[in-house]
Amino acid sequence: MTTRAVGSRHPADRRRGKNLALLTASHAFDNAETSVVSVLFPLIRDALGLSAAALGALVAAGKIVGTIAALPWVFLTRRFPRKTVLAVCAGFWGVWAMAAGLSANFAQLIVLTTIAAAGFAGAGPIALGILGDLYDDSERGRATGALYAGTALATGIAAPLFGRLSGFENGWRYGFFISGGICVIVGVLILVFLDEPEPAHRPAAADGEMTPEERHALGSVVSNGRVRLIGASLRKLFGIRTYRYLLVQRLFSGQSIIMSFGTVFLVQDRGFNTATAALIALPFALGYIVGTFLGGRAVDAVHRSRPRSGRIALLQISQIAFAAVAFTAFAIPWSSIAVYVALFAAVGFLQGQYPVINRPLIMAVVPPPLRPLAFAVSVSAADGLAYAIYSLLTGVLGDQIGLGAALLLVTVVLTASNGLVCAILYHPYAHDSAALAEQLASGDGVTDAVR
Repeated sequence: MTTRAVGSRHPADRRRGKNLALLTASHAFDNAETSVVSVLFPLIRDALGLSAAALGALVAAGKIVGTIAALPWVFLTRRFPRKTVLAVCAGFWGVWAMAAGLSANFAQLIVLTTIAAAGFAGAGPIALGILGDLYDDSERGRATGALYAGTALATGIAAPLFGRLSGFENGWRYGFFISGGICVIVGVLILVFLDEPEPAHRPAAADGEMTPEERHALGSVVSNGRVRLIGASLRKLFGIRTYRYLLVQRLFSGQSIIMSFGTVFLVQDRGFNTATAALIALPFALGYIVGTFLGGRAVDAVHRSRPRSGRIALLQISQIAFAAVAFTAFAIPWSSIAVYVALFAAVGFLQGQYPVINRPLIMAVVPPPLRPLAFAVSVSAADGLAYAIYSLLTGVLGDQIGLGAALLLVTVVLTASNGLVCAILYHPYAHDSAALAEQLASGDGVTDAVR
């Protein structure tokens, strides 16, 4: 049965809208402790006597753990209801973020925020997996754009509010308490109100999809309470050349750390107070929202016009343009916060292009049964690892050569170079996407169930 259009008023569509809102909430707060750290780090730094390198370590520790922790959460959804696992990792796990607000020193803070990050890491892949089952292929671009736009809006609203806590003596502690409490509330709402769809793809369990020998090779996902990564699935996934290149491309892109250090840069290098510097978060989020909506439509239009190369061209353009705007923000000492508001709105717009380009690229070359694993590896592992590496690098370089210079190297030089090197994706993407389309059209592969 073909799914109705997103804009339909059919009751089923209203239920999907409710489910999308809950998935967005889980995705928005899956990294609550990092949002608090990024905005209120000047207060944490003063309270605990830290340096810029400590910010990099805090962010990186959580991301590194997240690269490992996301996969077990995803595999637990094979044994337990997905909404239950999502409610735990994106919601009730917020108690660890609340506990971080009680930290008496840096060691306690980094341990507790890292434990929190280990739970939140599972939210993104699980939410994307459920989203894929709620919407058919013709609607997933807009649905994904709505999810990331909602995430950006929530972050943009929360950051200035957290910034206002800088007026209180223990404002950073209150930030952790509030963010963790919101996560717990979201967990309750997911558990009570989320309508979990039947998974469209069961690559290791559905009868008729695999021979007994293949099922034996894949093995059991969960055995004796211990989660095991399936080697056969990973070999198939990494056998897709475009997917391998996209992972490498992501590992060499430093643009994702811009908001983790943006507020600190304005306070430390440009002399703004914390509350004023935090004002850049909302315009960044609004720019990101517009970028996801307009970018999603632009990607669809360009793809229809140039299916073999359009998405790759837009990926290159967005990254090079991002580097140019970031250079203007970090290389020139503007005296007015209004200029930085405009510049961060622009980089938000350009960064919003990435998920609506990257996710369809992955879907176009990865067979449906492998997509949940593909997103767990790319969104949580590769993105998280890149975030961790460049957070550490920026923090260390910030202490040695200044935060502004460090941001120029990571967000400008690296991202511009990455955009140019993306040219190597043109040929493998054209080949892999055509091969998968032919496979699905002929019925040789596992087709994507339309709900």
